[in-house]
Amino acid sequence: MSTELSEIQRDQLLQNLVIPPRPEILDRLQALRNDSESPLQELSDIVTSDPALSIAMLKAANSPALGQGRKIQSISQAINLLGVNNVIHLASGLVLRSRLTQESPAALELFWERAMQVAAITGQLSERLTQAPDECQSFALFHACGIAILLMREPNYPRTLQLMEIADDIRACKVEQQLHGTDHAIVGYLVAKVWNMPENFARAIQVQYDPDVFHSGPGAPLDHDGRMMVAITRAALHIWRTATPGREDPGWPSRSAAVLAYLGLDLVEFEDWRDHLHQQMAGV
Repeated sequence: MSTELSEIQRDQLLQNLVIPPRPEILDRLQALRNDSESPLQELSDIVTSDPALSIAMLKAANSPALGQGRKIQSISQAINLLGVNNVIHLASGLVLRSRLTQESPAALELFWERAMQVAAITGQLSERLTQAPDECQSFALFHACGIAILLMREPNYPRTLQLMEIADDIRACKVEQQLHGTDHAIVGYLVAKVWNMPENFARAIQVQYDPDVFHSGPGAPLDHDGRMMVAITRAALHIWRTATPGREDPGWPSRSAAVLAYLGLDLVEFEDWRDHLHQQMAGV
């Protein structure tokens, strides 16, 4: 599976894609993440300064995936209950959603609902692992953002998504290439580049479906942090996909061994934790 993108291909894609500039609020949120003092009031001020963001934040904070078990009624309460980092990640995802997709057809609403839930699961899995990079939740929010762009650009893309749902990971990207001349991993990589995300972060989006993505040593496509971001997000995606009884994850059988080995989890331990998350998401 080729993951290289020439400058000519990149320029051609950028001519055809409408990628808005990086929002200034992301820089403010990132600055708070890097501030050891973690000023709660400043974070609250940033979120509440945007009424639409505040409403979306409260809706997301009360989702079953976060499993708080109590109604969150204010941004301050969300920060106190969820923690600064979780709220910053939630806010970043909601900003990503609002800036990349101004329209809200049903397919886009479903996509962003999935993205927020996968990011929340990623955050919980990251807390169980000792070597999870801080960027894992951000990566989970960004890793499939190319889908949002393609949903707006390609009228027939919702049908493509249906075909991707029944394919394994590599085949899903091939379906996109056959029908649209590109795939969401490449488009997501371009979004990350235009938004000045770190190179390793952008590269992880591009190569996340590469069968060799977890290889280390000379010529490895990613460093350890990049591989961890891909592995944790893929495990979280599996948990989300199988949360509905009877729903399958066609790509998991071919990737589970490599993903869990890189995370240092055995299958029984992971499946027990997955079942616990399923019960939490169902409100049991």
